[in-house]
Amino acid sequence: MGVDFFLFACDNGGAGLSRHHSLSFLFAMKRLAFTLVELLVVIAVIALLVAILIPAVNAARENARRNQCLAHQRSLATAMIDYNKGNDGLPGYLNQFGNTPIHSWAVAIFPMIGEQARYESLMSGSSASEARVSPPALLCPSADKPSEGAWLNYVVNCGPTTSEVANDSDLAGTLTLFKDRRSERTAINRKVKIEEIPDGTSHTILLSENVDAGSWHQDWTGTSLTPDEFTTRSVAALGFIWGDHVDFAPNSSAEGPRPSSRHPGVVIAAFADGSARPINDTISLLDWRKAVCPDDRKLGL
Repeated sequence: MGVDFFLFACDNGGAGLSRHHSLSFLFAMKRLAFTLVELLVVIAVIALLVAILIPAVNAARENARRNQCLAHQRSLATAMIDYNKGNDGLPGYLNQFGNTPIHSWAVAIFPMIGEQARYESLMSGSSASEARVSPPALLCPSADKPSEGAWLNYVVNCGPTTSEVANDSDLAGTLTLFKDRRSERTAINRKVKIEEIPDGTSHTILLSENVDAGSWHQDWTGTSLTPDEFTTRSVAALGFIWGDHVDFAPNSSAEGPRPSSRHPGVVIAAFADGSARPINDTISLLDWRKAVCPDDRKLGL
């Protein structure tokens, strides 16, 4: 009754609505709810969009973390260059001068990365509270982040393996950028000057990532270790070595003092000119050795 009256009024009341328009209005009123099929289609479309967007968002986040890692390594390389200028050479991977505590390359460049107060505290021997949190520049944003502790994600170029130089100590000395420069070792391990790198600063890697790196601050006395054991432990914690075997290539399956990364497909490395760039996992062993060796001609590369 009500509908018939409404249609009659529309047809005869002069309101400007035709019977066709009135029926369309009534049809629209009846279509306020989705059917089950339509609802399932909408859900499927939303799920598809989410599946497409999540990898893109994750990729964008990883790209941001990789750029931050690049920035960290550039700042560390620049700090190394500044240290080199002020101290007539690079620090060792371990350092000790006179009666100062043994300290790592990271501590040596603390004044160059805004950590002067912490450096002074460590050098005075009052270090218990100074090593609880690592400066952000020493940590890769894609790597594991312990809540506290003197953790390190970057390691320095500690030179070739023994087999690489055939037990030639003179050759090993000229191919090693970061050496053991504790007081009893400084006489035989001279400082390396960046400006004297034979291959040039833009062709020689200073430091890289290592997901298995150790601590930039610990007891480095090594009194209970043989010299070889001490070297193995300290280099593995603070540096990487290179050689003519795939175990020393970036992101190899071997553990220990070799470059490794949480960034998919690459290892980021910083060069002696202050630049940093990603190195593909697929780099040939020959090209990698050229990048880390400061004097390719000595090895016939």
